[in-house]
Amino acid sequence: MVPDMRKRPLLVTAALILGEDRILIARRLPDSRFEPNKWEFPGGKVDLGEHPERSLQRELQEELGVDAEVGPLYDLASHVYDQKGLKRHVVILFYLCRISSGEPRPMECQDLRWVTREELSRYIYVEGDEPVVAKIRHDDDLWSRT
Repeated sequence: MVPDMRKRPLLVTAALILGEDRILIARRLPDSRFEPNKWEFPGGKVDLGEHPERSLQRELQEELGVDAEVGPLYDLASHVYDQKGLKRHVVILFYLCRISSGEPRPMECQDLRWVTREELSRYIYVEGDEPVVAKIRHDDDLWSRT
């Protein structure tokens, strides 16, 4: 019998890309299975056998058309999404990243925004990102890096 993979956590990476007192957020597509049209940090699923940092580089190239340097792990979140009874447990690794080449453009999301620390609270985020958004808003050390 093959195990139901939906009962196992899905590993996801997300990029915290800071620049000039702003951080990059992306808006999910309207046809996303979980939480369409909400904002999140760019990234995506880690493929079987793929290192999370390499996965994040790949996802940023696919989603934003940029090459990025993946820095240290900033935070980790664990969240169970429930969409009309369909549940999915997601573990998210949030990395500090820097764009090494290219200009971000919305290739697999509907919109991108560079937002200030104060503007972060104006957007509605996917539930799994909300605790990290709150942490980022209050992290003076993080904002002093920009």
